[in-house]
Amino acid sequence: MRVEGLKHYGKDIISISEQSKMSFRKKLSLLVAVLEYIGAVIKTLGLRGTFRLVKEVKEEIRKAAMYDWSRLKEKGILDKHLERIIKKIALAKVMAEMLGIEKATRLRNQLSHRIAIPVFAEMFAPAEVFVQCGGGDFLPAFKKYYVAMMEAMVQKGLAEVEVAEDEEDVFQLNVTYCVWAEVARALGDPYYCYYSTCYGDEVYFPDLCTKVGFKFERKGTLAQGLPVCDFRFTRKR
Repeated sequence: MRVEGLKHYGKDIISISEQSKMSFRKKLSLLVAVLEYIGAVIKTLGLRGTFRLVKEVKEEIRKAAMYDWSRLKEKGILDKHLERIIKKIALAKVMAEMLGIEKATRLRNQLSHRIAIPVFAEMFAPAEVFVQCGGGDFLPAFKKYYVAMMEAMVQKGLAEVEVAEDEEDVFQLNVTYCVWAEVARALGDPYYCYYSTCYGDEVYFPDLCTKVGFKFERKGTLAQGLPVCDFRFTRKR
């Protein structure tokens, strides 16, 4: 089996999410988690507060549509992808404002712990498949797949990346530009990106790595004020 033959090889994460076909059982499990998350929000805000939240999100999206996004568009992002990202970050912003950032973060992170692994599993192959593609070693096939994915992200204007370290037992890729973080910054606070989006990395990748004798490490993200989002994979000895 060759890594280039895997289903989503060389695609960006938005294209993968648009093309993925989850099983009914997996969709149902995600729906249950999302509905419980929505229920927790309604319980906190009440019906009146929830209706206000929906109204505020729509207004935030309307205002964001009038921003000057030319700097982001120069990197090649499609309008439909930018609109999708704006909607997600607008929701994160209003949630943080209405619930308070700590409560919004706690509820959203609880959701990530329930949905991040199955959602990310649609973007990546199972750990054992990377091992098989790598002739018994997880890292060679995984990093080839991951680099191809990130190159597609760059081509779509979604990110800019650099390989910081590439050794037999260590691979580190840094994201130096992320459109999600840029949109969050434009809407008032890059942290909106971290708690609603980046945190999922810190749920999925440790789970993936522990299955194949690796560990995932991260010092931080652009959304937390660091110069890069680092993704470091190290073989356990």
